[in-house]
Amino acid sequence: MNTIRTKHWRKLIGLFALVTIIVAVTASGNRSAAAIGSSEQVVFSGVGFADAGDCSTPVGFWIWCEADSENPYAGRCSGAMYLYFRGITKGVKGTISEGPDHIYTMTVHSNDGVISDASLHNVSPTITRGPTNWVDFSVTAPCGGSPTTVSGSTGPTAVVRVTGP
Repeated sequence: MNTIRTKHWRKLIGLFALVTIIVAVTASGNRSAAAIGSSEQVVFSGVGFADAGDCSTPVGFWIWCEADSENPYAGRCSGAMYLYFRGITKGVKGTISEGPDHIYTMTVHSNDGVISDASLHNVSPTITRGPTNWVDFSVTAPCGGSPTTVSGSTGPTAVVRVTGP
């Protein structure tokens, strides 16, 4: 009787292993099909200084965009901006465009209008790994009771990451 049960369990385990292999092969085939429709994604992350007299402030940002894509998020951006001396931290959203090859411009704003207009772009088409890139920015936000536009640069300390096709 034990011999019959052992053979039965071996067959059951063998069948389970076969099903697992089939599922794994099918799933890897679906990943290849998904890669065909992959997207170009762009991330800017850094801190720079906006020098504007009484409205001067360090400006920080982390913004992710879906650049070239076939999905509904193509051209959309989402992230956060910080204007440290003004005590402003806001989620932002907007769009991305590519000018000359590998020069990306992000245009973003906060939903509540506190950051009403912000533009960021990488300075060089040669994008290097790590915090070694330049990003120029301008941002309009309250200062002294009225909206003020300030601009600045990160210097060679920003992360610019481009993935995908």
